[in-house]
Amino acid sequence: MANVMASPTNFAPARINQYVPAMKYSADVNYNGGTRVSFGAPAANSATAIGNAISIATAATTDLSSVVLPEPFGRTVTVVASGASTATVTLNGYDYLGQPITEQLTLNGATPVNGKKAFKYFRNVSYTATAATTMNIGTGSGIGLPYKSIRAQYETANQALVAAGTLTAPVLTDPQTATTGDPRGTYAPTTAFDGTTQITAVFDMQNDVNANNRGGLHGIAQYTA
Repeated sequence: MANVMASPTNFAPARINQYVPAMKYSADVNYNGGTRVSFGAPAANSATAIGNAISIATAATTDLSSVVLPEPFGRTVTVVASGASTATVTLNGYDYLGQPITEQLTLNGATPVNGKKAFKYFRNVSYTATAATTMNIGTGSGIGLPYKSIRAQYETANQALVAAGTLTAPVLTDPQTATTGDPRGTYAPTTAFDGTTQITAVFDMQNDVNANNRGGLHGIAQYTA
């Protein structure tokens, strides 16, 4: 019988780092089968959910500390410029555990660039300059996971069974960097995000550690600059 995982926003103090190195056990992980994870009702993708028309005409840092993503385990981000630009964008924030994260992306003009790490909270975004250009920062299609996950078994949408979505595998690189993927993996559901459909999925979690005794259920520690 798979466990049902409650939203961590019910008990996790914001921005207090609750990462457990080499975590081997948790009461809400089913070690003899799949663990069901509730993602709530993720909001539809928005190209401007995090930042709208931020001027990058001058290299600077913009405060994003008021932004909190509603998805319980965070979500990936997208960045896009209003015109030709290959500026470097560095996002600083926290995952759902309160671990500081830094992710670096490179703009590709008006083509959206997808991030790999699941953010829950933000601190700021810094960027190099491109004259007469603005940038949007939005939400992506990948949602964060509570633990390091190696397989998605199935999904439900408003309690109806649907096929499993796409699991992006956890990145085991140690130490992490500003460009590596999420150390617990991310999940792109089959079900479209609309802000009302309740999504759950069942995963096989992995608590393995590497030769240096790092990793476990919370994955390799996040990178931060």
